[in-house]
Amino acid sequence: MKKIKVFVIDDHAVVRLGLKLAFKLSPEMEFVGELAGGGSAGAAVGRSGADVTLLDIRMPKVDGLAALKDIRAADPAAKVVMLTTSGTDESIFQALEAGAAGYVIKDVGSDAIVEAVRAVAAGGRYVPESVQMVYDRRKAAPVLTPRESEALKMMARGASNKEVAKALGVSEACVKVHLRHVFEKLGVHDRIGAVRAAIQRGLVDPEG
Repeated sequence: MKKIKVFVIDDHAVVRLGLKLAFKLSPEMEFVGELAGGGSAGAAVGRSGADVTLLDIRMPKVDGLAALKDIRAADPAAKVVMLTTSGTDESIFQALEAGAAGYVIKDVGSDAIVEAVRAVAAGGRYVPESVQMVYDRRKAAPVLTPRESEALKMMARGASNKEVAKALGVSEACVKVHLRHVFEKLGVHDRIGAVRAAIQRGLVDPEG
């Protein structure tokens, strides 16, 4: 029986160790390598001959989304399953748009992760219904313009309309128009709702 070769990229050593153990316990899987970060991911995965790569999204320096693009650029047929502790709308959207074949929340347990690898290795996808719904909603959502996006980010940091206007080099009236468009596109009615929606969609960093 030909084993499914699996490569893991995650910045947490305990996660890599746990996955390595899970694959060693599965007779159909073979652990072929690991990285503690997304740098040089495409080359490392290519050298390993992996059938499926498990890739963490949130990593310092080179994150999972950048690593995914690198892997897919090196091999457009590469099969990648994204791993995350909590997925925002934007991370889900960007990962699936960039060609990820699977998307798994880490707390589902090793059995589900093995199932995801098995499905993707067989040429399928592993995208839970809840994740697919987020992707479909984000795909259909209006896109913010660069000015609207910058106004939203400044607002989330607590900037007043006057401060946003000064930073963007426009009038306060223009800022109000931008924010009104932002509210409409996010489906909210006020600043608090806009910030909450923006954090959920991954449009702003909740940690500033």
